[in-house]
Amino acid sequence: MRVGIIGLGFMGGMHFNAWQQVEGARVAAVCTRSPVTEQAKQGNIAGDSDQLNLDGVAIYTDLAEMLAQENLDAVSITLPTYLHKDVSIQCLQAGVHVLCEKPMALNVKDCQAMTDAAMTAGKQLVIAHCIRFWPQYAWLKQVVDAKTYGNVLVAEFERLTYAPKWSTWLADTEKSGGIALDLHIHDLDFIQYVFGTPQAIRSEQSRNENGAPMHVQSSLDYGEDLTVSATASWQMPESFGFKMAFRIVFDSATVIFDSQTLKVIPAEGDSFEPEIPAGDGYSAEVKYFAECISGTTTQEIITPAQATESVRMALETV
Repeated sequence: MRVGIIGLGFMGGMHFNAWQQVEGARVAAVCTRSPVTEQAKQGNIAGDSDQLNLDGVAIYTDLAEMLAQENLDAVSITLPTYLHKDVSIQCLQAGVHVLCEKPMALNVKDCQAMTDAAMTAGKQLVIAHCIRFWPQYAWLKQVVDAKTYGNVLVAEFERLTYAPKWSTWLADTEKSGGIALDLHIHDLDFIQYVFGTPQAIRSEQSRNENGAPMHVQSSLDYGEDLTVSATASWQMPESFGFKMAFRIVFDSATVIFDSQTLKVIPAEGDSFEPEIPAGDGYSAEVKYFAECISGTTTQEIITPAQATESVRMALETV
């Protein structure tokens, strides 16, 4: 499988290295307008993007030229959000399967245009909602579905960090969608994945001097038997770093994750840390995408319709 990477910032580096782990796949080309180096470190989370081995990889600055010259089977699109729709459609129309970074697009209309293009082309369109694939969150999805600890009574999610300073486009709400589409959507998408679409969403925001939301607290209505909330913040000091967490209260246990440690606290007996597979969501989502292309998976972990719904939900919070 010949693969192209479009955009070589932090996420481009993550995808580049994740593809190295897919048997039978080779990153044949990269398209980027930024200076190409073997360093792709940006962002506020740790990941395997520090070192990129670009030996034997063709470098392009023009996407149309790359698509015409490289006979690609698939691409990872790791560009700013405002470019997702047009670049995805361009690649799909060129007959290439597309793995596009989240969020899918800036609005529901653009999401639908991408979905229609994939249907017309008969190609895979997968949106890289990495939290669905993150080992601790994937474990949580399994135990909820299996009712291992009974029904969920309370589910609280949070994603806290400092305001992005490494990219000008992220700070531009017109180009990124702001905190709702960049940060809050991670937990909203996972909540949708586990519990379905809520009946309603009620949110409160703290805004900066320009009126842009910097902290969002959302309560999602799933009826009187289930309380679900999510918090996203760009108001932490830079020294705080990044934290993702959840607290889930079941009938017979409470489960807590604090970015590093996952702990189960049963109603009876001692607490314990369940065994979680090694890896991260980036590698797992790329592997899933490759399996979708080859037809070696029957799992439906993320669909364009679900990714579209996550955009709609996120926009509702601000």
